[in-house]
Amino acid sequence: MHKANKKRHLKLLVAIIAVSAAIFAVLLVLILGVYKYNWNNRAILAAEKIIPFPAVYVRGAGSISMSEVKADEKAVQKFYESPDFEKLGMRVDFSTDQGQKRLKVKEKEILNKLIENMIIESLAKKRAIIISDATVDQEVDSSIQQFGNRQNLMSELARLYGWTLDDFKQKVVKPELYAEKLTEAFAGETDTAVQEAKVKSLYDRVTTKKEDFVKVAKESSEGQSAENGGDLGWSTKDQLVQEIADKAFSMKPGDISEVISSPLGFHIIKLEEKKSDNGQDLVHLRQIFVKTPTFADWLKDQMKKYQVMVFLRDYQWNSGEALVEFKNPDLKKFEENLDVNSQGDPSIF
Repeated sequence: MHKANKKRHLKLLVAIIAVSAAIFAVLLVLILGVYKYNWNNRAILAAEKIIPFPAVYVRGAGSISMSEVKADEKAVQKFYESPDFEKLGMRVDFSTDQGQKRLKVKEKEILNKLIENMIIESLAKKRAIIISDATVDQEVDSSIQQFGNRQNLMSELARLYGWTLDDFKQKVVKPELYAEKLTEAFAGETDTAVQEAKVKSLYDRVTTKKEDFVKVAKESSEGQSAENGGDLGWSTKDQLVQEIADKAFSMKPGDISEVISSPLGFHIIKLEEKKSDNGQDLVHLRQIFVKTPTFADWLKDQMKKYQVMVFLRDYQWNSGEALVEFKNPDLKKFEENLDVNSQGDPSIF
């Protein structure tokens, strides 16, 4: 009896080892297929739905699965290949060699956006900002009103992206709400006392002291317009930052505004001329500009502090720029010349 038990235990052990070896072999094949050979057959796609193979890992924030990246890429491809673009005389074809490269550029953009969204949520939660499902639902209700009813919105999401309403909530609405709340938190944390003191001094020079606006702009304004004495040229209302536009079109030629605050910084504008062209109002402005820390600059600095690992073979993380970039020199060169390589293709905009 003792020998029989030993034989049974031995057979069981051999069976367990055999099954384990088989599972390991299957996993190894799947891992090679996913990461090394970039297979897209049914077996790999089915495995990715069950096994959350990571495409990206962000230490302290979480991971992004291969299935999530591929689902977003599929949605982007469906959107650009929709009949809507053909009706406008624009055709997007990702099946050609050039098209496959353009799709790769889109995949890279998706990776960067997913990483940015994950880090924004991480930074928000560190500030005790939590977006509840109820808040998301309230925001979705606003979108539903724009489309007339829930069914219309769901139909458009399915037609354009292959999304459900829940996909829309998780992929678009929730990340946007986290970004909005984090932007508000950033504004509250940012000290602009130095910039405010500088712009008030410059305002005093061009108003109380009557110094030449062009001279002060060349000497002390920040940004590219300083080289031309703050000249912004002719602009329509839509072409200007909203805060500047709201003021500029209420001014008279020769007027100098008070200090205007915008998401970019502090502005003092001078209206040089006004005119109408084909029924459209335009203004010719000069500005003195003092840059303040922007949310985008701050976010980039924060993202540099995160350790990001990209497991996809075609990409690598550039920690200095806080961006995913191509490893392949040919794809890098293609992306640098994307406008030339993709003329007339709306997917590059």
